[in-house]
Amino acid sequence: LNAAMKLRGIYPVQITVKRLDELHVEFESKDIGVYTTVDSAAEIQDCHNPYDSFALHKAALIACGIIPVREEADLQEILKRMGGGIYLSTQVYGVPKGSGLGTSSILSGACVKGIFEFLGQERTDAEIYDVVLGMEQIMSTGGGWQDQVGGVTAGVKMITTEPGINQVIQVENVVLSEATKKELQERFALIYTGQRRLARNLLRDVVGGYIGGRKESIDALDQMQRTAALMQFELERGNVDRFAALLNEHWELSKQLDAGSTNTCIDQIFLACEDLVDGQFISGAGGGGFLQVIMKKGVTREQLHQRLYSIFQDSGVDVWDTEFIWE
Repeated sequence: LNAAMKLRGIYPVQITVKRLDELHVEFESKDIGVYTTVDSAAEIQDCHNPYDSFALHKAALIACGIIPVREEADLQEILKRMGGGIYLSTQVYGVPKGSGLGTSSILSGACVKGIFEFLGQERTDAEIYDVVLGMEQIMSTGGGWQDQVGGVTAGVKMITTEPGINQVIQVENVVLSEATKKELQERFALIYTGQRRLARNLLRDVVGGYIGGRKESIDALDQMQRTAALMQFELERGNVDRFAALLNEHWELSKQLDAGSTNTCIDQIFLACEDLVDGQFISGAGGGGFLQVIMKKGVTREQLHQRLYSIFQDSGVDVWDTEFIWE
């Protein structure tokens, strides 16, 4: 169950694709200030290092079918048939690395959507989800399958899939009343922990526990599915208080699934504001990044900010402005 939102009043994930006169490919990642020119297909095919600044750019061209996965190819010949070179630029405004907000997969989704528009090809959201799944595997990041849905499709969504290698993602929009939307907007808050974390390591522990048959992991994963379905049910009924209670239950399950989802800093943040909130949870795999809370009725983000600042001062722990995107 996830939602699309703006951070600090903007869409923070942005990409640019344009045609070049020269028969080469230019990649740029504006947020980290890097740029490169590529003259061979082999350079693009070398995209399996997640620490490569342009691994995502390269994987996008491969996943969208412009560059073949393995066989030898002449980049200039490919670009000549396309009518020119390609410039692909990405920028993530103000979102810290290791945020837990699914930024990497959403950025992949933006690249895929932009490239298909550049090629003049219509693609459904479902097709974009699938191409992003391919990108995740090409880059060997070991990422999840659902994050891109949050950024590609507006609103609150319930996302499901059957077991198996070939994942077919089903997305159901959660229908909320205007009153529930308003209450969620007023009571939801995103808290930055000031800490970065690498999802890859946490995911490895979680998957290892599941494959190894660890009872606590299997029980937690089973109960999480039921909890997500109950959350949808309560939101559609307009019961935000009950949704907040389920958020707390989910948090306990996350800790049962992987002790690394929390740490002393996260525990201290939740403890510092426990009298102001009804529900608390992490974003992504946890261990840092952002925390999510449902505040008590009548509590404002400014009050939450003042409480956190009085304790954590200038450590980076703070409330970020968020706005749900409903359509």
